[in-house]
Amino acid sequence: MVTGCRHEQGVVHAADGYARTTGGLGVAIVSTGPGTANAMGGLYEAHYASSPVLLVTTQIPTHERGRRRGFVHEAEHQADMLETVCKRVASITDPDEIAETVVALGRLARQGRPRPVAVQIPIDVQGMSARVDPARLTDTVRPTRARRPEPASVSDAARLLSAAERPVIWAGGGVLRAGAETALVDFARKWNAPVLTTREGRAAIPDDDPLSLGALGAIDPMPDYLATCDAMLAVGTRFQQYPTAGWTLPLPRQLVHLDIDPAMIDRAYPSAVALVADAREGLRALTAAIDAPGAAADAGRMRHVAAGQTAARTARELVVRHAGPDHTAISDVLNSRRSRSAVVVRDATVPAYVWGETLLAAWEPRTSIRSTGAGIGPGLPLAIGAALATGEHTILLQGDGGFMLSVGELATAVQAQARVVICLFNDSGYGMLRNIERTTGDGMQHDVDLSAPDFTTLATAFGVRSDRVGSAAEFDDALSGALAHHGPTR
Repeated sequence: MVTGCRHEQGVVHAADGYARTTGGLGVAIVSTGPGTANAMGGLYEAHYASSPVLLVTTQIPTHERGRRRGFVHEAEHQADMLETVCKRVASITDPDEIAETVVALGRLARQGRPRPVAVQIPIDVQGMSARVDPARLTDTVRPTRARRPEPASVSDAARLLSAAERPVIWAGGGVLRAGAETALVDFARKWNAPVLTTREGRAAIPDDDPLSLGALGAIDPMPDYLATCDAMLAVGTRFQQYPTAGWTLPLPRQLVHLDIDPAMIDRAYPSAVALVADAREGLRALTAAIDAPGAAADAGRMRHVAAGQTAARTARELVVRHAGPDHTAISDVLNSRRSRSAVVVRDATVPAYVWGETLLAAWEPRTSIRSTGAGIGPGLPLAIGAALATGEHTILLQGDGGFMLSVGELATAVQAQARVVICLFNDSGYGMLRNIERTTGDGMQHDVDLSAPDFTTLATAFGVRSDRVGSAAEFDDALSGALAHHGPTR
């Protein structure tokens, strides 16, 4: 999939959306100086989301480097800037290094904990001929071997988990990054344990699986249920602020933490046993090592799972009351109309936070994408990348404030004929900031009300199919039309 975007930040977000949807590498190509500076917002989001994105950028001619006499797009410390959000940054000086370096960086981006990488190539070097050694290039692209856990740690973890009476699993985005969804479900079945996911980990287990408790860990009464659990296996997670209610959730002390990044273990919650390994390899090892509960214990385990399902239903009912009947009806329409494999992208917007991240079902891996860094605006280009990766309709939840940050990418969507369905919620302002300002400081509203265009007319001017709706019933009709349309719809 290749497409051009209207802004460098947009092209990185689109590459990020492609990477998250496919599980592969997203590649973005931009220019030096202002182009690379514009790309930083997209790289920040990819870095925060642990997404493998390769940025290929340029640099001024080698004979001008360091002279600082105002060569166009001069950016002497460009690599230093990129290093703040990249796993590695390479600077090319020899054209013979280009092919091997680019391929090696792409491999590194996906190795271990995925993160963005970048390479800068001076414009004079780009015009030189290069020699490529196919043997070295083949060696560079060999498959990455997944890290396996230490056998002693697996034995310790299996012994602890086998003794649990009221277990729970906490599944983060690392499960999806490792392609460990099947391994997770196999382990949950054998351990007969319910599974909570983070928002990044949604669809690590399908929402309609009997063992799934959804992404509801911080919503009442789920914290009370967690307080009854006596052991937890946490996989591919760093226990971020929101899913843990600011690290106040009462997680079991008998915590086994499995993660590819050793720096994440014990950072937020102390572990009783640490497993540093690829999520899929670690889960497979634990499934082989753990004892399944016996018949007597299994009866109690089933009661524990049922109690978790009751807590999850109650938490969802609380979300429904908070969302209100119209937004609940919209979420029901979205769940019933879209396919199980359709990707849902959620920008940082009130509907996403209130109900989009909980009431919208996630059934298949890599179909749930959000603004992980909580910045507004990346939704549209993320959705374009996802839609072009799958060829299916991608649903986007976005507010009017965030939409204006990437409005130019409407032209990209039209040119690429990306099947993006933009559900734009227009409250003529920054809704989240309104809520914050109501409850903090002097309670006054400052710069949260926005002038906005007629979005229907704007979308039509770009060549985007557009509908304005004022009720859930109208939304149902409009969504049906959008899902029948080959191209973008707002």
